[in-house]
Amino acid sequence: MKILALLTAASMAILAATSAQAANNYLVQLEDTEVNGTVTGNTYQNGTLIQSVAFCCETINQDYGLWDGAKLTTTFSNQYNFWEQTKDGSLVLSDTSELSGVAGNTFFHINFRSDGGPVPLEAYANGINLVEDGNWQDIVLAGTVSNGDFYAAQMRSDIDPIP
Repeated sequence: MKILALLTAASMAILAATSAQAANNYLVQLEDTEVNGTVTGNTYQNGTLIQSVAFCCETINQDYGLWDGAKLTTTFSNQYNFWEQTKDGSLVLSDTSELSGVAGNTFFHINFRSDGGPVPLEAYANGINLVEDGNWQDIVLAGTVSNGDFYAAQMRSDIDPIP
């Protein structure tokens, strides 16, 4: 089963592999759409949808609990700036996200904000910059946790009509 199309060395090191074979593959997908101003979070276990949550106001600021008693093996904090390209080729900030965790915790934290949310956006100064194209951003988080389970997180944002 192909979970990620692209993996970077940095994204693979985020959670750090600690066992030879993953017991389960978890895919966490966060999708920001203009439908009712919500962000949808879906979790798939080995390809089967096991959890779906809608977040209000195009924002998420909460912990995501790992499954089966797993613990993070490393501490990490990855920040992302999502940009949309205008017709003239310039870029406009549309979303920001930070995924962070502390070694030993049974969860990681998600902080996601969109241009449709209640708080004005500011780009992360050292954030990874991704240009939105309507497809899943495959490099935001990937790695194995303490019990051998493999986690991947993807994000996708709709592309607003920009002049």
